[in-house]
Amino acid sequence: MLLKAIPMGEMMTSRQFRLGFRLLAVLLALGLVAAACGEDDTGTSAADTAALQQAQADAATAQAAADSAAAAAADAAAALEDALAEGAADSDAIAALEAELAAAQEAAAAAAAAAEEPMEEAMPELSGELVWWSDWTIEQTEAFIDAFNEVHPGIQVEYTRSDDAEMFDRFMTESEAGTIDADIAIIGWDGFSRIWESLGYLHAFDSPNKGNIPSDLRAASGAWYTYGTLLEGICYNTERIEELGLDPLETWSDLADPQYRDEIVMQDILKVGSGAHDMMIETRVMWDENTWEEFWAGYGANNVVFQPDYTAAQQQLVQGNFAVLGLCYLDFVQPSIDQGAPVVWVAPEFVITVGFTVNIPATSDNKENAEAFVNYIISEEGQAAVANIVGQVPAWPDAPYPQAALAAAGKPTILALGTPKAEAEYNNNAEWYVERAKEWFDLR
Repeated sequence: MLLKAIPMGEMMTSRQFRLGFRLLAVLLALGLVAAACGEDDTGTSAADTAALQQAQADAATAQAAADSAAAAAADAAAALEDALAEGAADSDAIAALEAELAAAQEAAAAAAAAAEEPMEEAMPELSGELVWWSDWTIEQTEAFIDAFNEVHPGIQVEYTRSDDAEMFDRFMTESEAGTIDADIAIIGWDGFSRIWESLGYLHAFDSPNKGNIPSDLRAASGAWYTYGTLLEGICYNTERIEELGLDPLETWSDLADPQYRDEIVMQDILKVGSGAHDMMIETRVMWDENTWEEFWAGYGANNVVFQPDYTAAQQQLVQGNFAVLGLCYLDFVQPSIDQGAPVVWVAPEFVITVGFTVNIPATSDNKENAEAFVNYIISEEGQAAVANIVGQVPAWPDAPYPQAALAAAGKPTILALGTPKAEAEYNNNAEWYVERAKEWFDLR
């Protein structure tokens, strides 16, 4: 510690006490200045490479000056420290040292600011288009675009919306043909991203914000980043439940209760990659084989009505046409609940979580804008938007937790297809589950 301790029994004058605290504050400030001067990597891919290189050289020169100014300030601080520790009584000498320290502090701060200016001036204002394939709701997508444009107002974002299975198939087909028009694809499972990465369909880059995302939730190559997870549970319509005299649901097993016969709606269970299809795999991982078989046989006997995709199934529940949505995404249904829909999301005995990833196609025409989007969504500000706008649990552990997701707190969770057994089942036996679903739900 730079400040020397005052021996026991000696009294510090009020002036020494005040200057001592000022000195400590100055030294702390100098430490922050030195840290700021050392950060010259903006992580942004500037279009004008020559200008950026010149800015880096100018920043290095300015940083050297800042280091020199910081050293002078440290010398002044040391001189004042010695005078205080020795109990100097000469007020004029103390005042002179104080003035010298203040001047050195001001010079160091100015030098630090000058060291940052070359890089800031070299950064271009991004503009142009960004085509986003989104599996969020329209409301979530548009609200997030507004938040993104507060940081990058020059980027014009266009989007199309589809469910995950449809997006995966389209991405595969168009990437193979070289006709994909997306710059960003957000999809609800990192397994899809791993497949795209293995085929060379993704653009990899080292985001400066990658430290916000745990290493097991992003590609080592930088080809994809998990930005958040969605929670899957059960939803029911309170008005229809009350009207029919049914019990509110609490567990996955309740879906097999005969009292809900003809009152359950769900997305297409025969579509490989859909949440309903994956639910068969996830419950098999969590339960023993007998429990799993009994549940799905009972569930299938309840005359579940299937819709082409998740959005259509949720709409049927919200409109009161069915009492129960057999697999319900919290972040998707929350906007309807906020708008007054008589719907409750239930965290059953275990909660299924799905890791959502952000991806840049290798053939993107707007990679610089796409990188800016990735940098934003995994930044502290972007992760807060994921929680507050999208309602998902952010991948950054220190990000705010969505209030609605607290219902799942303390419940066991399974990352959808995130265990070796689940991924192996998906990769090797997906069609077997389709055949079992046809059997259980009489869909042959």
